[in-house]
Amino acid sequence: MLRGFFGRRSRSVWIRLTYLCIVTIIFLFATSQFKATTTHARFVPEPAQPIHTLDLPSDPRVPPHLDPPKPIQDVEQGAGREDPSNALKSPNRNVKWTTRRSSPLPKLTKPAENVMINGEKYPKLTPDGKLIPQRRIIHLDLKGAAYKPEYFTELFAFFNRLKATGILLEWEDMFPFKGKLAGAVNKNAYSMDTVEHILKEAQKHHLQIIPLVQTMGHLEWILKLEKFAHLREDSRFPQVICFSDDEAWSLLQEMIQEVAEVHKKYGMPYFHIGADEAFQIGICNASISRLQKEFTRERLMLWHIARTSRFVKEKYPETQILAWHDMMASAMETDIEDYKLTELLQPVLWNYAEDLDVYLPRSTWMILRSFGSVWGSSAWKGADGPARYSTNANHYLKNHESWVKQFSMVYKDFNVIEGLIMTGWSRYDHFAVLAETIPVALPTLAMSMETMLEGRPMLGNYPVSSELLQCTPPVELGLIASGCRFPGSRIYELVNEMYQKQMQLRTYRQDDYELNGWLSRVADEYSVSSHWYIDKIEQMIEMHANPLEQISEDLRFEMEKVFFKDTVDEFLFTYLADDLEWLNRKRETIKKISTAKTFPKRPFIESAKSKPASSSCL
Repeated sequence: MLRGFFGRRSRSVWIRLTYLCIVTIIFLFATSQFKATTTHARFVPEPAQPIHTLDLPSDPRVPPHLDPPKPIQDVEQGAGREDPSNALKSPNRNVKWTTRRSSPLPKLTKPAENVMINGEKYPKLTPDGKLIPQRRIIHLDLKGAAYKPEYFTELFAFFNRLKATGILLEWEDMFPFKGKLAGAVNKNAYSMDTVEHILKEAQKHHLQIIPLVQTMGHLEWILKLEKFAHLREDSRFPQVICFSDDEAWSLLQEMIQEVAEVHKKYGMPYFHIGADEAFQIGICNASISRLQKEFTRERLMLWHIARTSRFVKEKYPETQILAWHDMMASAMETDIEDYKLTELLQPVLWNYAEDLDVYLPRSTWMILRSFGSVWGSSAWKGADGPARYSTNANHYLKNHESWVKQFSMVYKDFNVIEGLIMTGWSRYDHFAVLAETIPVALPTLAMSMETMLEGRPMLGNYPVSSELLQCTPPVELGLIASGCRFPGSRIYELVNEMYQKQMQLRTYRQDDYELNGWLSRVADEYSVSSHWYIDKIEQMIEMHANPLEQISEDLRFEMEKVFFKDTVDEFLFTYLADDLEWLNRKRETIKKISTAKTFPKRPFIESAKSKPASSSCL
């Protein structure tokens, strides 16, 4: 086109002017873009160069950004989270923003090289690339169904055969605390000699020992008492301690030190500070006051987790701190950096669901990616409903199969997946009923461990576990294996047999037409019924009563070998007493009716009008 413009061929004046205008416009546009680029580059300041100063309060939770940081949204944890930027809207605060910096990116992590864990190079993978956790820690929860000291020796030997590498001991009120806490301990608490015996046995069996001391929530065992009720975060709920209060902080320090001073004699590479499920935060006066400095409840929790970790670190420099992840998963990454949590602790990501893709999404892992080293935590008992007392291995096996998938998906995003803590809860919390006792769940633990070591679903075939247990344990609820040989195996058999008999009794009570027609509440209250049907019903009542009475007797005998008497009493009272009371009430009714020669004419319940109705139920 330009050649034609400057060539010899004649063109009309208007065409030449048109060409000239087009060239001029193109030239001016290109020049303006070049100037804009160089101008913007010249006036962007260095990261530490001031841009401007605002007459706003100093807010330490806001890194020097021009725009307030926005919380990372997580599909599981983010709902209902307070927006920390709201703190900037108050006209009474005076922070100065002096610099503009981009939000810090998560630390880039990759599997560490030349790391050895328990004598094996990390990462340890199956032939198809699934991660095998090299630290396999079994959690023992002593806030319910605590064992007699002699049972620990059998248990630790069994854990060795399972290829466990350590134990996480949650003492709660079974530890013989002194000083201020002496009045809060369990009446059956271990003596200090017994504690040392337990730790020596663990050490003898080459199990790494990790103490767990709750330092924020799950402190009902202390806060339920009148002496400590004033230290509750919320006066109505004895779960969370008012950790901002000086007296409460002193109590927590005392608790940590008493446990740690004993554990350090036997090696204390890790100390777990709990810090999960703190549902009441920022309510007590001390916390409200501290919120003026920390600005949000999330930051208040992080502040406490950080100072607790720092306290343990300063006292025991060689010890690494562990904490459950859930109170950190809702925090902003900038807040985690502010409190230097990545330098202080390793988070333990826990979830006990069957499908972790739903309940522990990758986004949760990514929020905690800056820690570099993390743990996972599964469950082998105490996480299938607060009143689950019989074996339901299938739920826990699916949880561990899902953990195989999770670890293999995320391990390349971290420096190290330190290991797996396999939790075995005795209660959902201090006030809940007993869940599965440990003998009931040991087959589940064996199959769960085999799943993790194989790095794959076992599809119902567990050869290692079957050999170890000397039986083939079923995975479905309500099925029984017999002839097993492991610590407390007879309790496992009796409890599952009891469950079967109880399910049969429930079906009988609900569906049997003779029972519901002729031995109802009316028969109990007024002793009237048909002898013909009563004779038939009596046989069925005995058929259900006799086995359950025998199980109760045998179970008491076997459980008292492992547990203290109060645990045995609580278990039988919670799970068997109602059925035995109902059966005995029916026996009494049958006896009265069977000996009656005559019955009143109707309405025979008329005599009841003068007396209050009984509250007894079928």
